[in-house]
Amino acid sequence: MQSRNNQLQADKFASEGFLVVMPDMFDGDYAPNSSTAVEETDLTVIEQIKLGIADVVKSFNLDMWIARHTSEKVLPILYKVVEGAREEFADAVASGGGIYGVGYCLGGRFLLQLASENPADLLEVQMVADEEAGLVQNGPHIKAGAIAHGALVIKEDFEGLKPPMLLVCVENDQLFPQETLLAGEKLLKEHNIEHEIKIFPGVPHGQFWA
Repeated sequence: MQSRNNQLQADKFASEGFLVVMPDMFDGDYAPNSSTAVEETDLTVIEQIKLGIADVVKSFNLDMWIARHTSEKVLPILYKVVEGAREEFADAVASGGGIYGVGYCLGGRFLLQLASENPADLLEVQMVADEEAGLVQNGPHIKAGAIAHGALVIKEDFEGLKPPMLLVCVENDQLFPQETLLAGEKLLKEHNIEHEIKIFPGVPHGQFWA
């Protein structure tokens, strides 16, 4: 949430006329050595990013962090954000015809799950009903979505999708293998889901420029 890059991205969307909500879906537990914890001018971090995701994963203790942030933990937070936005920003939501979502990296998988019409239990999410919050398990919860360099996406995440989707990917991404992308694309086509896929060659996970 405190990352300058994340804030600049949110500001960019806002400059295009959108009302932007950036949820703390990790409940303050940010990825090890993320830009929230390290100055973005730190050359060692920049060098690690340039080396590619394989070296980054080896350097960062991400396995335990990822294990802490499953769909069971994150989706209830996002459901509350969506419902809260519908209430607090009702005029903006009505003006735009709904809520739009963008998910980066691990957030890409959660974005796909928000875009699914499947009940949450079909996504292996064991949620405790929260009637006071007005949470509903049936989707889709967004009008359209985009994911950028998604991480840990599986084929099943594409099942039940209804809204238009944009997938921005990098070539040879270890965290979003091509076979998963091809399987997802096949499902999107089979179910006539409006979609666009952009693949950037020659750059590592998390970057879209040479």
